[in-house]
Amino acid sequence: MRVIIYTFLFFISFGSVAQQTQHVDFLKGQIEVIVDAKNKEVKGSVNYTFTILKDVNSIYIDAQRMKIGSVQLDGKKINFEYTDQKIVVSSDFKANTEHSLNIQYRAKPTKALYFVKDYQGSHQVWTQGQGKYTSNWVPSFDDMNEKVEFDLTITYSIGYEVIANGKLLKTEFVNDSVQRWKYDMQQPMSSYLLAMAIGKYDKVVETSESGIPIEMYYYPMDKDKFESTYRHSKRMFDFLEKEIGFPFPWQNYKQVPVKDFLYAGMENTGTTIFSDAFVVDEIAFVDRNYINVNAHELAHQWFGDLVTETEGTHHWLQEGFATYYALLAEKEIFGEDYFLYKLYESAEQLTALSKTPNATSLLDPKASSLTFYQRGAWTLYALREMIGDTSFKITIHNYLEKYKYKNVSTDDFISVAQEVSGKDLTEFKKTWLENVAFPSQEALDILTQSTFIKNYLSLAQERTQPMAGKWSTLSKALDFPVNDYLGQEVVYQLEGKTAPEAIALYDKAFETNNIFVRQAIASTLSTIPSDLQKQYESLLKDSSYATIEPALYHIWANFPEKRKEYLDSTKDIIGFNDKNVRILWLVLALSTQDYEINKHQQFYMELSGYTSSKYHFNTRENAFTYLESLQAFSDPTLVNLVEGATHHNWRFRNACRKILDKLLKDEKYKKKYVVLKNDLPKNQQDYILKKLTP
Repeated sequence: MRVIIYTFLFFISFGSVAQQTQHVDFLKGQIEVIVDAKNKEVKGSVNYTFTILKDVNSIYIDAQRMKIGSVQLDGKKINFEYTDQKIVVSSDFKANTEHSLNIQYRAKPTKALYFVKDYQGSHQVWTQGQGKYTSNWVPSFDDMNEKVEFDLTITYSIGYEVIANGKLLKTEFVNDSVQRWKYDMQQPMSSYLLAMAIGKYDKVVETSESGIPIEMYYYPMDKDKFESTYRHSKRMFDFLEKEIGFPFPWQNYKQVPVKDFLYAGMENTGTTIFSDAFVVDEIAFVDRNYINVNAHELAHQWFGDLVTETEGTHHWLQEGFATYYALLAEKEIFGEDYFLYKLYESAEQLTALSKTPNATSLLDPKASSLTFYQRGAWTLYALREMIGDTSFKITIHNYLEKYKYKNVSTDDFISVAQEVSGKDLTEFKKTWLENVAFPSQEALDILTQSTFIKNYLSLAQERTQPMAGKWSTLSKALDFPVNDYLGQEVVYQLEGKTAPEAIALYDKAFETNNIFVRQAIASTLSTIPSDLQKQYESLLKDSSYATIEPALYHIWANFPEKRKEYLDSTKDIIGFNDKNVRILWLVLALSTQDYEINKHQQFYMELSGYTSSKYHFNTRENAFTYLESLQAFSDPTLVNLVEGATHHNWRFRNACRKILDKLLKDEKYKKKYVVLKNDLPKNQQDYILKKLTP
């Protein structure tokens, strides 16, 4: 948990973060904000009603680096103390009394509320509360144990969609250019789940079997990608509601893609915000669809939003549950083999992690994401095997019913499971939750109840055998209809070998026309024998961008005499949202001396243009990486690189910083930045100055 420094007044009143909820219960928060995207600012007010549980002489609200205009207690302006982190209000608060607190404020947040430009140059605003603290843009509560019913009213420019938690009660025009949106929540939630998203969107609304509106937003330019992006959304919603056995707990469910999001998705209450990298066309759906993220964030609406962990020790109650139920939803769509293979894959990863110094138990608040997510899911899978389907489903229902809109610990869940099943789960808890080592043998025993897993493991055991001894086994695994995972395993065992017996198996693998088997060939067969050239060329026509990208590179490298033909046949393919195929194509075209020489400058300008902030950070990272390999940075791309090195998305920021650090080892680039820095925004100028200063 984050350590907070208190004022002396606050310290003597409470002593620790957790104690405020023992003295005060905040019931309702009415937030009214005006969002100013141009100045990256938000201003407004929040009015809280709260009940005093025990006599206390002060209360606090978290507020990060804000300008607090005024504070009113029960309608009267009062003095307050503000430390840039907390607003502390002192009074003689008596138990069993109810009060109101109004705070007028202005904030220019550097995190939790993000201002970006979309692909058309329009403003886009979105929030990320978990891990960043909503108190950066509205006075609220960093302690997730404080649950409040929030109503959010947002004022913004006409012509945009403004989306937030809850039900939209009404919109009203303030004047000819400004509109006000009023959202209502009916149940309490932790502050980190408070959300809004503003941008240029259209939407489609479907209704679940239980009558819940499912609102799915998309950019107008992505109308043709709507179906492939949101495919199976209603089906998964209906499935999870039945599988969990507890009604969806919120008024509606909204999903909003945003640019340059920090993560894959975030399960804000009733309002999932997700990365628009998952907005995919029909071909990209095969390799990089939204299904898992969609199901994961939806499952969080129960596990995380309805019942919320008390502290990080119990984080698996959110992430493990969401991972497990997302797998169940994927099983419903992709089948049992997919489900079991994913469990096998995660068991292998967890077993490997157990052998490292980074291994932890599931109840360690510093556990890795792999542990919280995958071991958490495995724990539920093992529990279901142990107590049976009926007891498991009753356990889940009773757990949610007993702790709805509250905070929970692992013991709360285990107690319900013991009560329902009548079994002593002490050893189970020790094995799956408390031990550092992942219980690999127990996991294997469960998995090998499946014929598919038995067959897969039998085939995997052949990895150490010489080709002559396993050829017939590998060949049989490629018989029609080939299993996705067995077929891929065969290709991986071929290891790029080009002996005649290996070529025969590759030939058979090509003929399966299984997209995942062919994808495995594209990614592993880098030295292409002439006997397989024709078959390999066919990969360039597969409906898989994950296949086309490595296939194009490998075949271009292996057969230079046909480079023009390969480039001509793929010149119109863009690829994923990160433009993986197009960017590779540009690099290969530039590296092919006799290919459209008169267009090389045009190709370079397109490649370098993808480093601009008007593109998704994944696209930019791809372009920067290739420019580094070509050593072909221009002044505009060097400026874009510094912008990337100060970007709000930490993964992209770190990637840019690594490239920048390498460039600055070269005197040529140091001299360029000495000149370029003067035209940079102040934050970027400060950053590059630190890098240039010895």
